[in-house]
Amino acid sequence: MNFAKLLKQRAFSLLPVVLITGIIVAEVGVALSFIMYLTNSASYGARLSQEAFYGARSGVNDAFLKVIRNKDFYSPGYNFTVGKANVNVVVTQTGGGVTITSTGTVLNRQRKLQAVISIDADTGEAALFSLQEL
Repeated sequence: MNFAKLLKQRAFSLLPVVLITGIIVAEVGVALSFIMYLTNSASYGARLSQEAFYGARSGVNDAFLKVIRNKDFYSPGYNFTVGKANVNVVVTQTGGGVTITSTGTVLNRQRKLQAVISIDADTGEAALFSLQEL
């Protein structure tokens, strides 16, 4: 009888230890899941931003080709889609050159590029003078 009573006391004292250990393991699992979620969100945002950048770059390239084909080309704004990026391109004529402003948007990420193209008055050759992110 003493042996059975001793087993009950040991089992009763072991129960809180098992419960506390289980709670600690569960908390560590929840914390790791949260850290993985934050890491994944950060890399997803960087990928969206990169896609928006490449969309804006595509807008600059598209407008550059249009300027090469027609030296007097200008546009108050036109839109197109490249992959997931929505692109808005504005082309303005300046004295002896063209300014292209292209905005790429993917979800809530937006990147804007501005290119200045110089056009030679004698030969009509168009050359990229500068390209910068705004």
